[in-house]
Amino acid sequence: MKTFLKKHRRKLLVALSLMLVVLLGIVIGLVLVYQKGFPQIRNLEDIKPVVMTTVYDDQNVAIKDFAIEKRIIVRSADIPARLKQAIVAAEDNQFYSHWGINIRGAFRAVSGVLLGKKWGGGSSITQQLARGLFLTPEFTVSRKLQEMLLAIQIEKKYTKDQIMTFYLNKIFLGGSIYGVGAAARYYFGKPIQQISVAEAALIAGIIPNPNGLYAVFKRPESARRRRNYVLLKMMLLKMISVAEYQAAEKEPLPGRPADAGADTLADYFTEDTRKYLEAKYGDNLLYKGGLKVYTTLNGEMQKWAEDALREGLRALDKRRGWRSREKLFNLAENKLDVRAYPLPSWENARVEPGQILEGVVLEVGKSAAEVRIAGYAGVLPAAGAKWTNRPLARLFKAGDVALFRIVTADARSRRLELSLEQEPQVEGALLAVDNRSGEIKAMVGGYEFQKSKFNRATQALRQTGSTFKPIIYTAALENGFSAATIIQDEPFSYVDEWTGELWEPQNHKGDFLGPLTLRRGLELSRNVVTARILQAITPEVGVRYGKKFGITSDLKPYLSLGLGAFEVTLKEMVEAFTVFANLGTRVSAYFIRGIRDLDNNLIEENGPERRQVIEKETAFIMNYLLQGVVRSGTGWRARSLPAPIGGKTGTTNDYTDAWFIGFSPTLTVGVWVGFDQKKSLGEEMTGSEAAAPVFVSFMEKYLAKYPETGKFTPPSGVYMIDIDKYTGKLLTPDCLYALHEAFLPGTEPLEFCNEEEHAKITNYYKTEEGEESTDD
Repeated sequence: MKTFLKKHRRKLLVALSLMLVVLLGIVIGLVLVYQKGFPQIRNLEDIKPVVMTTVYDDQNVAIKDFAIEKRIIVRSADIPARLKQAIVAAEDNQFYSHWGINIRGAFRAVSGVLLGKKWGGGSSITQQLARGLFLTPEFTVSRKLQEMLLAIQIEKKYTKDQIMTFYLNKIFLGGSIYGVGAAARYYFGKPIQQISVAEAALIAGIIPNPNGLYAVFKRPESARRRRNYVLLKMMLLKMISVAEYQAAEKEPLPGRPADAGADTLADYFTEDTRKYLEAKYGDNLLYKGGLKVYTTLNGEMQKWAEDALREGLRALDKRRGWRSREKLFNLAENKLDVRAYPLPSWENARVEPGQILEGVVLEVGKSAAEVRIAGYAGVLPAAGAKWTNRPLARLFKAGDVALFRIVTADARSRRLELSLEQEPQVEGALLAVDNRSGEIKAMVGGYEFQKSKFNRATQALRQTGSTFKPIIYTAALENGFSAATIIQDEPFSYVDEWTGELWEPQNHKGDFLGPLTLRRGLELSRNVVTARILQAITPEVGVRYGKKFGITSDLKPYLSLGLGAFEVTLKEMVEAFTVFANLGTRVSAYFIRGIRDLDNNLIEENGPERRQVIEKETAFIMNYLLQGVVRSGTGWRARSLPAPIGGKTGTTNDYTDAWFIGFSPTLTVGVWVGFDQKKSLGEEMTGSEAAAPVFVSFMEKYLAKYPETGKFTPPSGVYMIDIDKYTGKLLTPDCLYALHEAFLPGTEPLEFCNEEEHAKITNYYKTEEGEESTDD
């Protein structure tokens, strides 16, 4: 008997397993009759999966996901046949012929268990779907029976194509990735419709254990063998040809997630979006509801803005000098191999020109230093650290870890030429708003989001300095002043009736220029001139105009209001300056165009909010004056831009804040630079020096891509008259400074200029454009 059992052990076990399968079928039949207590199949399409919220830019390009489970719901029509075939080959090759239970698979699984072999799982695709939707994952006999029953019910109610689509949107595929739509984007950086045969086989192959045995990035060889096994099965099942199999087998696996190493875009913008969605719709809908959020952001402009601000802050920080070598981390001092230790920041780093990466200093010579960066040998010539004003030997020692910019890179020789960088301590912000609509096209809230999530474009209240002056000048134009009105730039003191204190405004350099036209007072940003104007129209009127321009921050009716003494956000100031670009109409800046839910229903829609706040004639004159600030005054850095540009610089006491807000016919852009804890940026770090270069850098790229075809045209209610810019009188042949000036009716000069008027102007015959004292 023993000999018989030993000889026929395998056959007996197979027969026993077959009997067990038959018994299972009998049990299932009984369950079909007595179904009480089992989950009921109604409408699978009504089961809402956890779907991530996706944020899109103004070109409908996805820029951010908010998710617990990253899932993109895909339609059956969007799923390529090669992926469905790969899934069938890998998981259930009887899928299209069975009625919910793959008998061969069940038989194979049971036989494998009895014989101690790993012959694969026995669950069909439909069973896997039933388990994922309704049941817990652990293996018990009762749970397996429920799974089989549910699979049969699903097959009775839905087509194979519907079941396959439900399954492919449900399955877990590693990390926080669920469904094949998200998997295609995560692993290959492409939509599901574009994946290759090899990529389809990889997705299908990792289903049994995507975070363990078949983890693509942690166990690539196992994942490759599994993919190739799926490809082989596809060939044997005549799903692909031998040639297709051989070609697909040679395709490399992805080495890292498709977005790894990519620069994150618009972190401050998307964080503001997240906060808004969370406050309005709640956590559950934000992270699980599959919202599609269509924003106003332009990805290209955002990249230009981030580059402009970061480069501007780096350049400004370098002027403040090299910070001590003692702050550098040293590998040798921390008992790490200087020539072999891989810096964590090198993982997924892109070694290419323009990138700024950490490097390990190997040797320091008089003319150059040797540096190791992510498997490359780099050379830092002394010229690459010239800005420090120190020899290389005083900057580093072997083992130091510092920041370097890659100037050139040779992938073959793995050699780099480098320049020295340091992480800036100074902060900044940039906001760009479309004049017509108010759409926020670019927002940068700081140098680096990971370092500080505080959004300085929308949250930081800072003194505005001279950028507030155009609001005061607007009030002056509507209260009897003209661009040609003469104001005395000379010492005066004033007892402020609100504070009771003696106030004596000073110009930036402590000098005085005597009589100036209102235009020149604004172009040269003369504090005394602005204070006299505000004194004449009263600070209460100044506050009222601030509110008209949309300033909601607290403003007090003090004379210092005209010099920007009160704290306002960059967003408020940019919105205010749209009034000048739009000839009197203020637009409210907004960042979300619309939101659709998981079923594509529109649940929120936003559009322009426009309000006329001043007369268009006044707005044009202010626009024209601010163009003069760029042509002849403190905004001179923007003079070279190929478009009509108006703008205003701003600098606060002790150079703690630097501003530039400018506009073209289509766009208004604001830049702020300073420290979070108020301290000086450095001597003469004015708005013109610290902020205007960032504006110019951004606008150069913007205008190169989107040339301005329009111009600012004077309304019919504005008179354009030739005057002498310095005296404000009507032009004569003896005048040196001809200007075609804009006036409201009744405010134009009536007297002609003469030598007597010339004599009243300080240095009339000595002053030349571009050589005057300026405040900002």
